Formats: sequence, C-alpha cells, structure tokens
Amino acid sequence: MASIAFPKLAKKATLSDGTIYGYIYVPPVSNKPTFLLLHGAPSSSYIWHHQIELLPKAGFGVLVPDLLGYGDTDKPESYVPYQMKCLVPQVYELVTKVLDSPQVIGVGHDFGAGMLSHLYVHHKELFSQLVFIATGFMFLDSPFDPDFVIQLSKELVGYSTSGYVKVFISPEGASLVEKNDRRVDSLFYAKDPKVWIEHFGEPGGFVKFLESDTEVPVADWISPVELEMHNRILKAGGYTGPFNWYKAAVFCGPAKEDQELPAEEKKISVPTLFIATLNDYAVITDMHIQNLQGLAKDLRVEKLNVGHWAMLEARDRVEELLEEVGNAQMG
Repeated sequence: MASIAFPKLAKKATLSDGTIYGYIYVPPVSNKPTFLLLHGAPSSSYIWHHQIELLPKAGFGVLVPDLLGYGDTDKPESYVPYQMKCLVPQVYELVTKVLDSPQVIGVGHDFGAGMLSHLYVHHKELFSQLVFIATGFMFLDSPFDPDFVIQLSKELVGYSTSGYVKVFISPEGASLVEKNDRRVDSLFYAKDPKVWIEHFGEPGGFVKFLESDTEVPVADWISPVELEMHNRILKAGGYTGPFNWYKAAVFCGPAKEDQELPAEEKKISVPTLFIATLNDYAVITDMHIQNLQGLAKDLRVEKLNVGHWAMLEARDRVEELLEEVGNAQMG
C-alpha cells in the first residue's frame, strides 16, 4: 500500500472508467529513463521498496502502481474486472496520465510479468526495454488450467509447483489465508525455499499447512519490520482482490482477440533481461528461459541462486542489473 509504506511519495489517480489507482512516482533526473515496476500476487508496490529507494538515487525515475485489488487501488469483489482485457487499458492509461513522455523500462515479477507481457503486446510503443524477474513472458492466449500445470511441472521437474492455485481460486481461499496470515507470511518468506515443494506446490499441501500449527523459519534477508509491513498492507486490503487475479485467469480465460493474435505479434523486439531465480520452487525456470529465447531477439539471462523474491533476497544484484539496463539505454 503506497500510502502506508511511502506516505510522502504516494499518489492516486482516477481513471476514465472511474477506477482509482494508488501509485508511487519519482521523476528521473535529466534524460534518464523511468522504470515501471509491476508487482505480482499476492504482494503490493511495497515489494519494490529497495528499488524505489535506490533507483532514484542513481537518477532514474520509478512508477510503481498498486495493481487492481491491492493497496491503495480499488478492489472489486468480483473476479471479472481482473481479466487482462480490463487491466491492460487501466495500467496503460495510468502510465500515460502520469508521464509526460510515456516510454518506460518495464519490469515485471510473478503475475506482474504477465501484466507486463500483455502491456507490451498491446502497446509496444510504451517500452524501450523489458525486464522479467522469476517469471518470464506470460501472455495468456489459452485457458489457464491449474491441473495441467501441476501435471506438467511433475513431468518436467519432478514435483508440483502450483498446488496452491487450487486454494487461491476456491470460495474459501481468501478467508482461510486471512485467518492464518502470520503462518502464511512465514511460508511466503521462508528461510529454506524448498519447503514450498511440500507446503505450497503439492496439491493439498497448502491447506494442510494452514490447518496445522506449523510455522517455518523466516529468511534473514527480510527484516521483522519489512515482514510486518507486508502483513499490514495485505491484511488491510484482504486477499479477495489478489486471488481474483487467479480466478480471472482460470474462470474467464483469455480475451478472444488474444486467442486469435498472430504469433508474430507476440515477438519481443526490444532488449530484454530475464533474472532467473534458480532456487524458486513456484516456477519452472528452464521453461521460462526457453520461451523467452524463442520470443526475444535481444535476450540476456542472469541466473541468481535465490528464491522467488529476488528483489528482496538479492536486492544489491538486482539493483546493479537494473542500473545496467538503464545506463545501456543512455548509450
């Protein structure tokens, strides 16, 4: 939540459809580029707090929205407004509303990578470069089937990566997580990333974990103050909005125009960086790399021995990489 974590930087914009978006914006120095930082699920703009501090110190601009369902942004109860065909026009309008010269370096993590993928395909003129963290290019052009992903991951890496999705899309999912928020926090930011296999990825494992009295040790790369802020933000907004992203993907599927889009339209023509998280047990990293290799003509892959939250666990290295991307644009 921008207003809780960054009260002096937080702003709000009312879009043409009446939706209110909360965001953080720090303008660049001189002609340096601006980074559009898109968070994943469940998270918020606060997940980028290190980058919000460090990138402006290097002269770069940052535009960091709370995406729909999060923080200071509206939180529709229905999952229907969380379809990409609804979200893309909103984020595009926000960017063009805030920036005088709307061209950005797009950075997406987790579901934010999916948001970035759809934004790029439909508004290529908006982006000078792309950066994907943990999750690569995800353009939903066919129905998202969690059972298929569970089976695929078992075949490719020997374990399920996505059992938790079944909980997220269930009617009781949000309330179940809200009642066990501290336990969930310990799992999200676990010291040992491998516990995600049993407690998060395995079908039934997440519910079993939530219904137990178990907490797992928290990683030392997230401070108690940071953990409390993450909890405070998500607790204030609840998990209905965050989980609606998953429900929209599963129950609504892709827009007709996205299903019919020619493959050539999904190619990436701008320089692209993929920050691969090798200790991430919620994604199939090699598959994301191979997918990007087939799409991006100018691709750089940086492999980090970290878990899902690279911008926290490897904040210094991520900052170095982002600054390299920004400086490369300036020649």
